[in-house]
Parts: sequence; structure tokens; C-alpha cells
Amino acid sequence: MATVEQVGSAFTEPGSSPAGTSPWRLVAYYFLATGAIAGAARFVFGLGATTNLNDGYPWGLWISFDVLTGVALAAGGFTLSAIVYVFDLKEFRPLLRPAKLSAFVGYVMVVLGLFFDLGLPWRLWHPLVMWNPRSVLFEVSWCVMLYTTVLALDVLTMILEAREEERWVRILRSIYVALVVAGIVLSTMHQSSLGAMYLLMPEKMSTLWATPALGPLFYSSAIAGGLAVVILEALLGARARRRTPDVELLSSLGKGLAAALLVTFAMRVTDLYARRVPVWSFDGPHLLFYLELFGTVALPAALLGFFPAVRQGRIGLTWCAGLSAFGVALNRFNVSLTSYAGYRDFRYFPSVAEFAVTLGFISLAILAFDFAARRLPLHAPTP
Repeated sequence: MATVEQVGSAFTEPGSSPAGTSPWRLVAYYFLATGAIAGAARFVFGLGATTNLNDGYPWGLWISFDVLTGVALAAGGFTLSAIVYVFDLKEFRPLLRPAKLSAFVGYVMVVLGLFFDLGLPWRLWHPLVMWNPRSVLFEVSWCVMLYTTVLALDVLTMILEAREEERWVRILRSIYVALVVAGIVLSTMHQSSLGAMYLLMPEKMSTLWATPALGPLFYSSAIAGGLAVVILEALLGARARRRTPDVELLSSLGKGLAAALLVTFAMRVTDLYARRVPVWSFDGPHLLFYLELFGTVALPAALLGFFPAVRQGRIGLTWCAGLSAFGVALNRFNVSLTSYAGYRDFRYFPSVAEFAVTLGFISLAILAFDFAARRLPLHAPTP
């Protein structure tokens, strides 16, 4: 869901009207319709009848992808905010608004997705009034709600600008610094806490991923995922609209992505060595671990960091950013699903309804971003 803009840009072909129906749009409508039918079945017949969840795997595809992966790949919003306003790298401003819009759409999809995964979704509001400060989920729920509100205010500013409501724009811009700070702090908290949440049951997990450093690892990998998605958005969006991307700017961002990947790789290796974890084996979990660590972290980090020709070319940037984003998604699946392989002989594979709902949410996110991108001043100067 975090790659919303790059796919959504493909809906808008040069010279097409807002009401045009490209083949990609028709495919999205189809998946949206099937997802709506599957979602209705989930509420009518319940989780047990429509999913393959069980006592060993109470969380499945909807948590691994719709929540964990969605939140991580939507990290481009707070990452670009930190780059532009904390590190004062103003040259990256043109990438900021699209990143914030895609982050907002992604977080809205995360919240909507929780309605389908929770057994009693009508109690989603309970953390607002039933406080439990010792609960990791309590902290995550509050941070996600507050950060989604911050992103909503950012998008509201764009809407008011499009409607030329200058008075309200000035009011929102007067608190913009507070919004930036709140966004960065809240993202830092819940990105890491989503990883720490799995430490509540480390005895059920493979030692490859059951580490006290899971929170910081989730945070560092989310930064890498956010940067990767921003690069993909710019490159694939420009290609879909037949425009020339600013490769020099994206190459500079690629250096940051390489640094984030190298930090993540160093943290993973140091953690495994410190815990004396045996890593050399050829079963399923270990093969996925090798693919995650070497194929989607070390490889793109080396290509971007030590081969300028790769970093300065569109194809090289696209592949490295794509590998990095895929690696973040793979990490979230490995932590939440692969690490439990063989636990008390439970097995899990998503049902047709689970796949349909997930594809429906992806399609809804793409259509929502496409609708907003046509109408909002995404490339107007930011404060």
C-alpha cells in the first residue's frame, strides 16, 4: 500500500481525462469489487469461516501485509520530513508532498484493515478511553491514531490550497513546525513498537528473528523502506506520465538509502553474533532469512553505495529501490509468519477471502491516491 503513488500515476496517462477508464483502472475496480464481497462475507460469517487463522496463527496476511508492511512502507512521509526539516536538506522538498499523501492513504488503509482483522472491530475506539500504559498495543494504537491525524492535517492544507482558502492555509501553516515534530516523534515510536510487540512471545519464534533488538531493527528498516518507496514513486510516476525524473536528486537520495541499508545490515549481523545464533542451515526459514539479509539488504546497499553508475541510472535505482522495498515486506512476513513455522505443528496459508480483501484494499488505496493526485497541488512549494 505504500507504493500507492507509483501505481496510481499509471492511471493518469498524458492527455487522459479525469473520468478516463484505463485498463489498470478497470483491474483495480474488479479487485475492489471482489474485495468488498469478501469483506462482507467476513462480517456476515465471521473470521473462522472466511480465514485460515488458527490458534497457532491468530494473526495472518491482514496483519503481516495490511498493517506491518503497510506502516513500514508508508514511512516515506516522516523520513522525508526529517530529511527536509531536521537535516535541512531543502533540495528534497519536491518529493515531500507526494510522500505525505501516499503515507496518509496508506495509514487510512491500515486503520480500515484493522476493522476486518479484529474480532470485535466496533471496539476499535476503546484505547481512547480505556488506558493501559503498560501495553505495547496501547502505545501503538495511540501513535497510529495521532500520526494519521497529523497526516490528515497535511492533506487538509493541500485541499485548502487547491480551494484557495488562504485564511485557513495560513492558520495551518502557523502550526506546521509542531506537526512536523509530532509526525517524526510519533512515527519513531510506533515503527519500533510494532517490532517490540513480538517480543511478548519470543519463545514461539525462530531465533533468527526473536531478538531484543527487534524494535530498533523495525525502525531502521522502515527508514530504508520509506526512502525506497519515495525513489520508486518518483521514477515510476515520471515514466507513467512520460516525464523526465530528476535522476541527480534521486541519486542523492539513493546514497541515503544505501546508508540506511548498511546500518540495518550491520545491526542484524551484530545482533546475530552477540546472541550466538546458528545461521547456516538450508531449511525454509533459513533460506528466507538469507534472501532477506543478503538479497534485499546487503545487495542493494552495495550496489547503491559502491557503484555510482548503478545509483545514477534509472534502471539501477529502480531495481535497487524495488529490492529494498521488497526486503522490508519480506522482513515483516518473516517476523510475523515465517518465524513461527513448525510451532506446535500449526500451519497457515491465507484463504481466498484473505487475498481478496488485501487486493481490494490495495486497489482502494491506488484509486484514492489517483483521485487526490489529480486535484491537489502536490508539487506546490512547502513551508
